[in-house]
Amino acid sequence: MTSYPDRLAISPLTAPPKHTVEIPGSKSITNRALILAALAEGDSTLFGALDSEDTRVMCDCLRRLGFEVRAENRGETLHICGQGGSIPASEVELFLANSGTSIRFLTALTALGSGIYRLDGVERMRQRPQQELLTTLQDLGVEVHSENAEHAGCPPLRVVGSGVIRGGIVRLNAEASSQFLTALLMVAPFAEQALTIQIEGALRPFYVDITRRMMAQWGIEVAVTGNTNGAPPSFTVASGQRYWPQAGYQIEPDASSASYFFAAAAVTGGRITIPGLSGEALQGDVRFATEVLTEMGCEVKVSSDGITVFGPTSGRLHGVDRDMSAISDTSLTLAAIAPFADSPTVIRNIAHARKQECDRISAVCTELARLGVKVEEREDGLTIWPISELTDIHPAAIETYRDHRVAMSMALVGLRVPGIEILDPGCVVKTFPGYWERMDLLRSGA
Repeated sequence: MTSYPDRLAISPLTAPPKHTVEIPGSKSITNRALILAALAEGDSTLFGALDSEDTRVMCDCLRRLGFEVRAENRGETLHICGQGGSIPASEVELFLANSGTSIRFLTALTALGSGIYRLDGVERMRQRPQQELLTTLQDLGVEVHSENAEHAGCPPLRVVGSGVIRGGIVRLNAEASSQFLTALLMVAPFAEQALTIQIEGALRPFYVDITRRMMAQWGIEVAVTGNTNGAPPSFTVASGQRYWPQAGYQIEPDASSASYFFAAAAVTGGRITIPGLSGEALQGDVRFATEVLTEMGCEVKVSSDGITVFGPTSGRLHGVDRDMSAISDTSLTLAAIAPFADSPTVIRNIAHARKQECDRISAVCTELARLGVKVEEREDGLTIWPISELTDIHPAAIETYRDHRVAMSMALVGLRVPGIEILDPGCVVKTFPGYWERMDLLRSGA
């Protein structure tokens, strides 16, 4: 992958961009598809896959578990030989770096194996709680626990698999991450009996919808009940269903990554088209464009070929008050463009973002304040007040906390004002290795 300097200066755009930008495949879909392909019986091929640190971690771990995974076309085409619910290797050490999707999905996957599996990662990963997933797996008869004496419920994790998941009715608190539910649903067809997962607390349904829709594409039905009048839903997967291998599964462009370019159009009065995304996309994050930016005063056109955002050419963006829980990966994108609105912006219900790659609420508040922006931090979100003039934003080197989303979102400020530098710009390789090169395309002619 491309190497980057310790800091990267962001130069303001000299004219509103009018571009079509190709976005790499969705990390969420790529990593889910890799698990589904491994669980299928036979060969699958994924097209448009994301080649990033997180997906390479997943591919490497699957290989260590004994699956054949071959990459072609710069990692955008992946061939996987599925084993029908079996795990070929019996004793494996897995290194997950800081990939939350990988450690959650693979913890559930290794529960199907017969052997000992240890899952670990970088220091930040050792601070990311997984206990709700572990507790539910234990309720299903899986021997799994955390080896972390300092941070209970966090990696390293140890799975002693017997090849059996009991099934039945279990409870799961998925407030910290809907990926706990996704991990369990994907392995549920191989349980001894039908598995019903009763949700406790809040659930961000849009990410689970990706999982359900993908499982249906691969041949598995997930029934949902009780999701009315505020009652928590229950998810049931019948035992004995099997995944169909996919000869050519097409992965959508990453909607979270697209949000930065849509925001670039919004904040500069430009036009950006992202091909391959539509209103029928699996990813709920397309709502950042279709709902959030529309409310902020942008014109958004959706077609079968892609989504185009036109930033306001006269006047400023409008401040918004949004519950961002369903599309929380784009909350930092919204925070970065909020200073350029004409009224305060309120971001609510993202308390779980404090437990991601970094404490994202604290990080964005700290860095906006470093720029001279008035911001109020709350436990579950933040409020950002608009600037009066561009000169109200101070030049600064932005700390990124090794978090790709902090780096990519805060760079948007530099498209409008000079003096913005991004520290550790290479952290974007986690999900978007070509991010800075694509940003540079906005400086070229349309």
